[in-house]
Amino acid sequence: MLVSLKEIKFFLSLFLLIFFMSSVHAAKFPEGYPKCWKDDENPVNDNVVELDETKVNLGQDSEIFCPINSKLGHRFYLIDFTSPLAKAQVDWISSRTFGIPLVKTTPPYWKISYMKIDDTPVQSQKIAYSQCRMKTGNKSKFLGEKTNAGCEGHKKIENTFKAWFLLNSTFENVFLKEHKIESKNSLIFEYLFHVLREQKTDFTNEYPERELVIVSDLMQHSDRFSFYRHCKTITSTVPDKCRSFESLLKKAGIEDYINDRKPNKETLKNLKVTILYINHDYETKDGLSSSLLELWENLFKHIGIENYEVVKQLDIK
Repeated sequence: MLVSLKEIKFFLSLFLLIFFMSSVHAAKFPEGYPKCWKDDENPVNDNVVELDETKVNLGQDSEIFCPINSKLGHRFYLIDFTSPLAKAQVDWISSRTFGIPLVKTTPPYWKISYMKIDDTPVQSQKIAYSQCRMKTGNKSKFLGEKTNAGCEGHKKIENTFKAWFLLNSTFENVFLKEHKIESKNSLIFEYLFHVLREQKTDFTNEYPERELVIVSDLMQHSDRFSFYRHCKTITSTVPDKCRSFESLLKKAGIEDYINDRKPNKETLKNLKVTILYINHDYETKDGLSSSLLELWENLFKHIGIENYEVVKQLDIK
């Protein structure tokens, strides 16, 4: 049977239309993204429960606002409370890890988790908060942020976002309230490895994108090794300059301790580490920062973390 030129043009146009619509649809939603709030294949968990400020995580379900059948991304905040924080430092932490800045830097339906570094043994520490960032329903730089008019009501999405934002803000007030306590230890190294290695943190490479944000002065302190000792010259009474990472490894048992516990390469896939560096000038001298950051950069390289960034706090005096 002969096909006319007119029919060929019609089928070609139909094919191009279908291809174009498929491309637009694919560009509108990232892979695994819930296309609708009540998506039959991948619905969003809306099991919101009443806040309970007597509980570490306010009594909230750890998967609220998360897609039930997919993992899009995970940002995990590890915040150091082992040294007292000034109000300006708390304000800086807040502006980097909560509120509108959090919304503007975190894609919709990424999981957001917070954990404290304090005197609690790392194996016993609980995740203080773990929920997914609800989409706003409005246009932003992120794909899928806007309400899907085909299956979602804009008012419903806006109200749900407001509910998520209120929960996050309420948690912030509780989480950042206790910031004047001095801890005996500062197990930053151990907390880092704990988040990367342990299944219960849900920070595995099943997520196509992950960011571990460490908010800290980076002054590791334990019986095994302490930067208050390693970063102090003979003539100084307080930390003033760190010796090299190589000299740290030469100390008895340190290299074996690190190598025996460091995560494997698979664990480090899809990972970025961001350091929000807090400078406590009451416990350190000027000039310490560069050698301390170099020490941590060499530690990251030693354990296989290649994608990292350091953001320094501005002076507060």
